[in-house]
Amino acid sequence: MYVWTIALRYMRTRSITWVATALIAVNVVLYLLIISVLEGFKEHYMDKLQSIHAHITVDVGCLAWGIQKPEEWAEAVAKTDPGIKGVTIGLESPAMALFDNARTVGTLRGIDLDRELTTGRLKELLYPPLLRETLTEFGMHAQGGIKIPGCIAGGAWRKAYKLKVGDRVTFLFSDDDGNPRSVAFAIVGFFEGKNPYLETGAYIDRKFLAHKLGVDGMAKTLFVWLERPNRPDIAAVAGRIKETMAGILRVEAPKHVGLIEAETWQQKDNSFYQAITSENLMMRIIMFMSLALIAFIMFLIFGRLVAEKVRDIGALRALGATPVGIRRCFLAQAILISIVGLALGLIGAYFLITHVNGCVNFIAEVFKVDLFPGESFGPDRVPTRTLPFDVLLIAGLSVASSWLGAFLPAWRASRMNPVECLRHE
Repeated sequence: MYVWTIALRYMRTRSITWVATALIAVNVVLYLLIISVLEGFKEHYMDKLQSIHAHITVDVGCLAWGIQKPEEWAEAVAKTDPGIKGVTIGLESPAMALFDNARTVGTLRGIDLDRELTTGRLKELLYPPLLRETLTEFGMHAQGGIKIPGCIAGGAWRKAYKLKVGDRVTFLFSDDDGNPRSVAFAIVGFFEGKNPYLETGAYIDRKFLAHKLGVDGMAKTLFVWLERPNRPDIAAVAGRIKETMAGILRVEAPKHVGLIEAETWQQKDNSFYQAITSENLMMRIIMFMSLALIAFIMFLIFGRLVAEKVRDIGALRALGATPVGIRRCFLAQAILISIVGLALGLIGAYFLITHVNGCVNFIAEVFKVDLFPGESFGPDRVPTRTLPFDVLLIAGLSVASSWLGAFLPAWRASRMNPVECLRHE
């Protein structure tokens, strides 16, 4: 009992111990705030990077127009792994889009709408949100005395050309033989994919597009959707899918087995993905180095404390305290400092993370500095995401670094000779 009593007394009466407590609190606040903001940006950019991409994209473009039996091959791929949520089928063609007052280039994406709404991300990207409950098919729509098929246009076009539901768009493209095709569509809705590049296009019925291209019954790509898109073995799943497709091609097109591509959504923009991941890792390493500094500061503080408490150590030994008890007194004080500092740091970090956007706005108003301009960083607010793992990690390391910093001075105190400590008394 005397161990914690003495530890608490030393901590309460020595201002230098409160300096150590403040250092730990500041370190915890900075770590959690910086990592939470980085994780928030990472989540934002990962979502933007994935956008309308499938979790795994299987391309067999080595064959004429790719997949000749898309439904059968999709079923085979779906059986590759129990974590596969479903497989959708896609067909693409570059096209020129003509609106009433503008023209631009983009991509026509042929899809099976029912599959896409139940398996892919399209349903959550639909705009206006009412479409998420009402849209079931592209349908045929009356315009100018004729009926034309529907399409879902990209959000980038909606913003750039002030489009609305019901507007007409004409697509110009070439079929498989190079013959020009012109088809008018009625816009039934839009998709907001968080990636302007991917929003310069439109979804239409896959079978309709295949017919116009002269490749009836075929598709270009299989899109694999997983229950957990961030699962660590996603590359291995892509490899197994590739093997499954190779097994099919060995029978139907043996010369093209080696030309199958199965890419995960991270691999599609690998350099950007690696840059974001490496940035987070480097920042964690830098913050961990600050914990080493905390341990060194604790070593200096407790070295001085031991030197100041020589007579107290001698008195305790004379009263029957063991070397282990003396060591525990100083280590208990280190643990108390780390716990109090950690508690203050967690409270401060929670406040700053919760009000980070208010703090940024305050700095912008007072110092006229825009720390996070939306046009540069993407989101209009500072995103944050605090992982429980990071909280537990910084808590454990803060206590450990304090304990390690105090261990050598505490060990030195336990080795002192009580006679020498009290010789001048």
